[in-house]
Amino acid sequence: MARLLMMLCPPRSFSSLVSTMIGQHPEIYGFPELHLVMRGTVGEVIEWGRKRRQYLGSQGLLRALAELEFGGQSTENVLSAANWLEDRRDWKSKDALQYIMEKASAAKGAKFCLEKTPTLVFQPSALNRVRKSFPNALYIHVTRHPVNLKKSLDEYIANLPRLSEEEKRIRLENSMTAWPLTQRNILDFCATLAPGQYLRLRGEDVLADAENMMRQVAEWLQLRTDDEAIAAMLRPEDSPYARPGPAIAPFGNDPKFISSPKFRPGKPTLGSLKDFLENGDGAKYDQGRRDYLTQLANCLGYQ
Repeated sequence: MARLLMMLCPPRSFSSLVSTMIGQHPEIYGFPELHLVMRGTVGEVIEWGRKRRQYLGSQGLLRALAELEFGGQSTENVLSAANWLEDRRDWKSKDALQYIMEKASAAKGAKFCLEKTPTLVFQPSALNRVRKSFPNALYIHVTRHPVNLKKSLDEYIANLPRLSEEEKRIRLENSMTAWPLTQRNILDFCATLAPGQYLRLRGEDVLADAENMMRQVAEWLQLRTDDEAIAAMLRPEDSPYARPGPAIAPFGNDPKFISSPKFRPGKPTLGSLKDFLENGDGAKYDQGRRDYLTQLANCLGYQ
């Protein structure tokens, strides 16, 4: 039976790219965003998705079930996956995830199943549910520079069609809040784990030196580190979830990643936290907030 490998990071942290790369290791099955861990039962997950205008359920979950339970990601199979979930509304989410992991393990012979649901890190209760449900799970904490993450998040918010202009304005004014909130949640959660149960990666380092970073991940998981295995991790486009699904469930990962899933190496230009705090939106922060943001960023290797 495969072991759960959970990625911890807020949205806009290179999570679709990095998780898909790791999930292409021959001994790992990489899921799209399942969202099962966000609620306690399958029925609650379905309703949570509908509030987010995913009326059949989480697109990543539907695509994974269509692929693993019904033999491929066709429209018919996605609808069968939606019915499968409806018939199991009273299942605990952990049991549904366990079932899908067993299917994935059988399909690929994987030793680990990798899941990433970025909204997870906004809810300590959901993090604790994962730990309780899967006590032997391992975790990868992926970080991104706070200024760069804010810029990416602002672009995402500005293009969300479901938000009114007023909702966009409020979210944009407070978008930097997401970074310290989620990083604090992750750090507090990881402090409760056993030694060696989590690994931290800077997303920028993965882009700049992917081969060595992927080898580091494989070594930490005690998996194959030969050239063939690492080369597979550098081809995220080979994942069955790295291309658009059928029209009723096209995503399950970041749309920008799905539109162009190939890994393109390069060293990202890091933002300046000092400049943000002195000349950008952060100039209006009080000293306590400025000091806290600086201290947290420095702790994670950012200036």
